[in-house]
Amino acid sequence: MKLERGNLLISYPYLEDDYFYRSVICMIEHNNEGSFGLIINKKMPHKIGEVLPILAHLDNPIYMGGPVDTQSIFFFHPYKDLKDALYVSDGLYMNGDSTELKDMLELDFAKPQELRFYLGYAGWSAGQLEIEIKEKSWLIGASNSVLVFDDSPNDMVWRKSVEMLGGEFKDLAHFPIDPQMN
Repeated sequence: MKLERGNLLISYPYLEDDYFYRSVICMIEHNNEGSFGLIINKKMPHKIGEVLPILAHLDNPIYMGGPVDTQSIFFFHPYKDLKDALYVSDGLYMNGDSTELKDMLELDFAKPQELRFYLGYAGWSAGQLEIEIKEKSWLIGASNSVLVFDDSPNDMVWRKSVEMLGGEFKDLAHFPIDPQMN
């Protein structure tokens, strides 16, 4: 499968990188200049209202989007009419005007449960991700906005994404966290 905007990048179970262990990444950009995505299954203990004053009334959790630019907040939503929103795929949009989002929430045109917030992002320089895919660090899955908003525990979102690949990969979903305990 060719890696495109909205595809899921799913780590192989034996990838031991601290940030990317059992990660599922929604790809936003992949081209000759590099790649950019957000890890969708690493919930942090913080709430968006604690760090973004304009949304102080929200208690949505923040997810670790990746190790790059950890001072920036990104968000996914289904609102195509939100000013400056970027279409990702499968009815999924990223970012947009935060003042307009606040207004939409206050008017009940937007729902808190349809928002997912991320701190930082995952990024690769030109050609780096292709090398990692060839080295079997990553699997490529189809776009799936349902998984982006899945509230299951971190590891379950990873397992579901691997199971959706089917075929030979389905068994990888049950690869133990500690193979020595098998």
